[in-house]
Amino acid sequence: METFTPKGNVFGPILPQFILEKPVTCGAKIMYALLCNYASERDHCWPSHATLAAKLSCSVSSVKNYLAELIGVKLISVRREQYRSCVYYLLRPEALKDCGAVKADQPETACREPTVDQTRPKIGYLNNLNKQEEKTTPPLPPATEQSLSPAPKALGGGGFSLPDFEKAWEAYPKKEAPGLARSAWLQLRQNGQLPSLPDLLASIKRFALTGSWQKEQGRFIPQMSNFLRGQRWLDTLPPEEEQALQLRLRTEKMEQALQKEQEAREARRKAENARLRPLYEAFAARFGEEARQFNEGLAAMHCGTWMFLYEKYGGPMAADVPEGNSLRMGQFMEAYQRQCEARIYREAQAAKTQVRSCLDNALPRTSLLTRFMPQKEGLCAAV
Repeated sequence: METFTPKGNVFGPILPQFILEKPVTCGAKIMYALLCNYASERDHCWPSHATLAAKLSCSVSSVKNYLAELIGVKLISVRREQYRSCVYYLLRPEALKDCGAVKADQPETACREPTVDQTRPKIGYLNNLNKQEEKTTPPLPPATEQSLSPAPKALGGGGFSLPDFEKAWEAYPKKEAPGLARSAWLQLRQNGQLPSLPDLLASIKRFALTGSWQKEQGRFIPQMSNFLRGQRWLDTLPPEEEQALQLRLRTEKMEQALQKEQEAREARRKAENARLRPLYEAFAARFGEEARQFNEGLAAMHCGTWMFLYEKYGGPMAADVPEGNSLRMGQFMEAYQRQCEARIYREAQAAKTQVRSCLDNALPRTSLLTRFMPQKEGLCAAV
């Protein structure tokens, strides 16, 4: 059996003798020892209710009850000060007041702490919990302008820096309590529990499409600090909500693909118009002074008509305008369109005539009668 001596090997709150004689609950006594430990060389401290609840492994409501008991026996006084939620002042107990009134020539009374060694070893013992935490855990950097610069050394889960936090904050749908979210980010980064930035952004986007986050204009979206502390990116969704989410993702993916295709088509159209623009300007230049008198709307209409004709018929080009042309540009393009349509019609009719001629040469019409004539004659003879 391996044993140890507490002196020099334990640290943390010390329970005073007089608190054991107070008519308060066990939790209130431990709460008083914890407040004394936080205060250390001062007469006050300001730990939050959440911190005290975490240290005592109880709820915040229990912490409030313990503090009310200590206030009732006049051991602490609670005040609200600027920049701090609550400050706890340690009041001088009656037992210590009695000890201060004892004369020097009288023997020590029972008010003095018995068997308590007032000396403190130089190493291996820390009475103050805050100092112990500072020794075991490096302090978090303050949220100043200097801390917003990228960290030169990798820290925690992949070497994140605060610019990555700004990207995550920009993607998060609920913009509340940025200071708490930044503190939670730094704490997770320091502990190596922060996921990669792409995974975190994908998780935020995934939950943003769920029905619970979209209900009542985002009323049920948690704050980003709670999302980070609770590691909510690892949460799973119910099967029906997961199916609805996958359907939304597929729909969004299809819409993005259609939008990209439309943008690519528009880019190709603009590139084609830029390529054909010199050809149209050369065509319009054959009409001389008339082309320069067009207003902006009419010029755009003529340009659109010319682009349509070029795409369908391959013209008209500048060489198609004769020297003695008397038609206006719009009239000329209408005449050009009629000529192209007439030419196409003649070519179609000529193709039909050629096909009919080939069919007639390959199978004469009289052969149709001779093919079925023997069968007809045989049928008549049988009757």
